[in-house]
Amino acid sequence: MTVLAEKPPGTDQNGGRRMRRPITRKNTLGVLAKAVGLVIFSWLFVWPLAMLIFGAFKSSPLAKNQRWTLSGFEKVFSDPDTYSALGATMLYSVAITVASMAVAIFFATVTTRMNVMFRRLITPVMVILVAMPTVLYALSWAMLGAGESGLINRFLDSIGLDALAAAFNTRSWFGLIMVTVFKAAALAYLIILGAFRNQNAALEEAARISGASRARAFFGIELPALLPALMAASLFVFVKGLEAFETPAVLGLPAGITVYATHIFDYLRGGYEADYPAASASSLVIVLILAVLVIMQLKLTGGGKSYTSVGGRSKDTSLRDPGKWKWAVVAAMLLYFLVALVLPVFQVVLSAFQPYLGSAELSTANIQQLLNTPNVMKALETTIIVAVVGGLLTVVLAFVVSFAFVRMKGLLGRYIQLASWVPAAMPGLVLGLAFLWSVLTTPGGRSLYGTVWILVVGLAVATVPLATRTIEGALAQIGVDMEEAARISGDTFLRAIGTVTVRLMTPSLIAAWFLVAITMSGILDVPVLLGSTSTEMISTISFGYHNSGETVLASALYVIFTGVMAALALAATIVVVIIRALVRRALRRNAARLESNTPSVLREGASK
Repeated sequence: MTVLAEKPPGTDQNGGRRMRRPITRKNTLGVLAKAVGLVIFSWLFVWPLAMLIFGAFKSSPLAKNQRWTLSGFEKVFSDPDTYSALGATMLYSVAITVASMAVAIFFATVTTRMNVMFRRLITPVMVILVAMPTVLYALSWAMLGAGESGLINRFLDSIGLDALAAAFNTRSWFGLIMVTVFKAAALAYLIILGAFRNQNAALEEAARISGASRARAFFGIELPALLPALMAASLFVFVKGLEAFETPAVLGLPAGITVYATHIFDYLRGGYEADYPAASASSLVIVLILAVLVIMQLKLTGGGKSYTSVGGRSKDTSLRDPGKWKWAVVAAMLLYFLVALVLPVFQVVLSAFQPYLGSAELSTANIQQLLNTPNVMKALETTIIVAVVGGLLTVVLAFVVSFAFVRMKGLLGRYIQLASWVPAAMPGLVLGLAFLWSVLTTPGGRSLYGTVWILVVGLAVATVPLATRTIEGALAQIGVDMEEAARISGDTFLRAIGTVTVRLMTPSLIAAWFLVAITMSGILDVPVLLGSTSTEMISTISFGYHNSGETVLASALYVIFTGVMAALALAATIVVVIIRALVRRALRRNAARLESNTPSVLREGASK
């Protein structure tokens, strides 16, 4: 019997002495850069949660002489409003989850399985609904169902439905759930669409051969096979319902409806007199609930047993004619497009040119008034800076997180993955409070408070989960062998990432930046806590106009912002086109110069 001796430590597989990597200045700088980057990443994602826990036991982040206290927990758990708000939030989240998933499943089925008109419009409409700022969307519906002056109310009254016109009011539980479902259904649709597209058509064929009807095959075979994707989307929507602040603040607070996010906001009103211990303590309650749900969502979306079979689906044969239900399906689609997208956009544009809501006269007075208001122009400038710079920072952070998800398998990659999900387990209002504690307790951090840069960093952290979902799929499609080839050719790690991976992902990165920039402009909960009178954004300004009854000015403000962003996007596109044309022209000139300088003998040999 042959006995294999163990290799002594420090040897390679062939028994030879393994060469240790020499310690060089380049290696030292690389390790130092990784350490600094890890510290910055931890400060952005992990430290705010630690400071939120710390802040629940301290008196106030704004006070110089802070003291330890349990008053926050005592007030939260003895306040009956806490339990009523938490119960209302749970019911609200369940209602929007059930309704949103029903709408999302219907549209995903139409897109992937039915041969009907206008089905190709479904995905673009859903993308626009997701990208539309939440504050703007809620404000538009607050105007559409605003009683006698509401556009929908006047339409119902004009066709003789007086009783329905008098009863229709979006500032109610009905309006709050309906408006939230419109946006949440679009998000759920985009999440489950890939699973519907990839499902094997053989499942339905086998069920039909066995004698099952199409309805029974769909509900008994196809939907159960999609259960993991549907459960993941349902959990995602449910989490969004628990976190919701903008729509409940615009449509719920005027009707006396309090959800948990607005309940926390009640503790934070009053500036220096705000009850920060109670707000922090109540925030920890929702963070614990959301953390459990986020972990469940990660279990469903990553690893484990899969019930979805991926197989070939013919582009033509996978679509079927709904038969007698064809026109009903088309009518339902068009009605949804009209109500969920066309009406809100039309209302915003129309009210921007109305002297008051419901007026028959149109003018540019609102836009002229805003252009001549200094604080509005300052808010517009701040929003553009936050959207452009903050969107860029978000894309960089999301790329690092996506790289950790796809490429890194060690402890460092796992840490980055887990840390990046911390903002997903914190509602925007809670994240703003946690980030406020973090900045004010960091040495030198108080100098950031009241500046635009705290908004840039805070909103970047808040939108990283959204950008990560956009970038991760594109990164997974790029083979690691391309980066390795660049490294073999002599490139450093960062240079290989920049010249190969980032270059190939440029369209996805630009799309993620655009989506994040639009989303940032409509976020209300984070700027409410991190902003100041000198760093207001259009979301906080428009919310103030709404509360003071000047909703038409809020609409005009978003019309101005949309025009400015469209102009900037057009200018950037023109610059890119000019740069590409100049580069191509320079390459052609260099090629022509090289050909003219090449001896004729060499040219003849090359041609042969």
